[in-house]
Amino acid sequence: MDKPKVFINPKSGSIRITGEVEMVDADGNVLETLENPKFCGCGQSKEKPFCDGSHKGLLKKD
Repeated sequence: MDKPKVFINPKSGSIRITGEVEMVDADGNVLETLENPKFCGCGQSKEKPFCDGSHKGLLKKD
């Protein structure tokens, strides 16, 4: 398997990881394994820490 890659959207702040990642607790126990998760970087998501697309309402149209 390839190493996961992290992409940060400079406009919305959302953080997308491509590949399989393990979510662990403070003791290092694996809670779940996710494929291509997207995390909130704007603080508006109702599904934190995951992105729910709420940032789309914050972006200015040029």
